[in-house]
Amino acid sequence: MRLPDLTPTELADLLARAYAADHGNGDDAPSAMERTALADYLGCRDDARDAAFAVWCLELDGVTEDEAEYWLDVEFIEPCHEERAV
Repeated sequence: MRLPDLTPTELADLLARAYAADHGNGDDAPSAMERTALADYLGCRDDARDAAFAVWCLELDGVTEDEAEYWLDVEFIEPCHEERAV
């Protein structure tokens, strides 16, 4: 899987799966490698993060946007190393 080639909808699906896994519904969780790559990718690319989050918000079920955004920014995304900032 090459993350830059994924659509915002595909990235949002990965986010939804990771969020579900973190909250006890991990039947279809991304692998540890996928999760780390996604967190790193979204942490360094605000445009991809914002687009994926916007799509994901349309599908939130029982979770507020504030809760989802907190999880994404504080618990999920890896900080971008300065030398990789885009």
